[in-house]
Amino acid sequence: MNWPFWSELFLRSAVLLAAAETLRRLSRLPAALRHTLLLWSLILLALLPVLSVLFPEVHIPLWTVQTRREQVTLREVSSTVIPTSHGHATSWPLVIWLTGVLLGFAPVLVGATSAWKVARRALPLAGSAIQNALEGIPLSLSPDVEVLVSDELSLPLTCGLWRRRILLPATAKDWTPSRLYAVLLHEIAHVRRRDVAAQVAAHLVAAMWWFQPLVWMVRRSLRAESELACDAEALRSGFRPSHYAAELLGVAKGIGSNHMLSSSAISMARPSDLEHRLRAILKPAVGSLSRSKTYALALTLGTVAIAASAITLGPKETSGELGGSTMKRTIMSGLLTSVGLSAATLTGIIHDPSGVPIADAKVLVYNPDSHAKQETVTGSDGKFSFDGTGAGQYILRVEKPGFTSILRGFDLKAESKMDRNLTMTTDGGQSVADEVKSTDDSSQRSIRIGGQVAQANLSKKVQPVYPAAAKAAGTQGVVEIETTISKDGVPVELRVVSSPNRDLSEASLEAVRQWRYRPTLLNGEPVEVVTDVIVNYTLAP
Repeated sequence: MNWPFWSELFLRSAVLLAAAETLRRLSRLPAALRHTLLLWSLILLALLPVLSVLFPEVHIPLWTVQTRREQVTLREVSSTVIPTSHGHATSWPLVIWLTGVLLGFAPVLVGATSAWKVARRALPLAGSAIQNALEGIPLSLSPDVEVLVSDELSLPLTCGLWRRRILLPATAKDWTPSRLYAVLLHEIAHVRRRDVAAQVAAHLVAAMWWFQPLVWMVRRSLRAESELACDAEALRSGFRPSHYAAELLGVAKGIGSNHMLSSSAISMARPSDLEHRLRAILKPAVGSLSRSKTYALALTLGTVAIAASAITLGPKETSGELGGSTMKRTIMSGLLTSVGLSAATLTGIIHDPSGVPIADAKVLVYNPDSHAKQETVTGSDGKFSFDGTGAGQYILRVEKPGFTSILRGFDLKAESKMDRNLTMTTDGGQSVADEVKSTDDSSQRSIRIGGQVAQANLSKKVQPVYPAAAKAAGTQGVVEIETTISKDGVPVELRVVSSPNRDLSEASLEAVRQWRYRPTLLNGEPVEVVTDVIVNYTLAP
């Protein structure tokens, strides 16, 4: 599981949601604006992955890691010398996330179905009481809405995204004109403000971010603020606060259980919010909010959203070396794979130097950008296969007791099929170049160039990071990587020729795969070239 990605996603979303909740509590905004602030925070939360891709990353090195001094030197040199077990693996993090989304949004679907059934069985309110109450409501607060009565409810509620309805309990027939007027004022305010749509959207965002506890707290606050905003609109229509509070308490006396409807409809008197609402009604906040202060709060929330998506904190020594934060790289890799609309296939065979197939060899492919992994073992014929692999850069590792491990880096394109012929030597043996067959192979042969030529064409160089585990163990040595550079200057094949340690090999591959070269020209035409990269890891005595 890609823990760095999920941890980063969790922390960035927590910063945004905590900022929104803090602004809500401290800014003394009117309830309607507090509701808008929270709603925008949830919209920005839904867009957080997109913002992380759109905005350039800003690294703030707040501290420096004090470790044993090390040195990593690089140089490029020329050289004189290039039944199946399927590896398609279930992406369990994605399955778990989708399951959480479905479970989180299920109450909305169940509630919407229940509300529709209740509304279909409900009847219009008999008599002229409702007409008299509606006529007393200001035209600006009177949208086209259907008012119905149901004996299945104990509280009034508003429901419906397109066909908007106000459902009243059967006891509404016995309400006084004053209570009916107060209830309709409150519920029509919900309709005019489109609070049902806002609540459903907020629940959808919360379901998408179900693993973040703060999102459920903000969703709860959003619902409470919508009630306060509708109370404020009712009071502005001429109700005395004490009379409105008395009517609210009268409605709350008939409270019952409408849990099935609570996620897709809005009821007037929820027990958990009643005390806070009564306090706000009887002692309304004094003062007004200037337009400049409103803009300042909006700008503050937007700045926090950008910062949460772009800023990374960490040791100064790793700044800019890994090609972006884990979250950004994972999202970018996923987007690029989605654009391809199809996946590639990687197959191959493992054999020893004499050509005998090697069975039960562990084969692993790993995408350093998305941290996606697939693993399999070779069959009795030495073959392996990975189907449905997304396009991108991968590292291939083959291990078998008694043999020297194979480590390769390669570029896998969408809709391509790559077949690799790998040779494993006995422990201590020299790494052997493997044969690669691909559906997108160029007919032009690769040429080998000297180190000075390759260095002159190098346009982007990422310095390898000394692995912490290797430093702690005091491991030093030289890693030699044979690199095939495409016509576009991108390393498409990386083969570890020799290495003292697997951690050092993987650190070297992680860095060199990100290098970029200017195209090498032969007779004026770009060609694919091969060069050797030497990475020397040394520790100070």
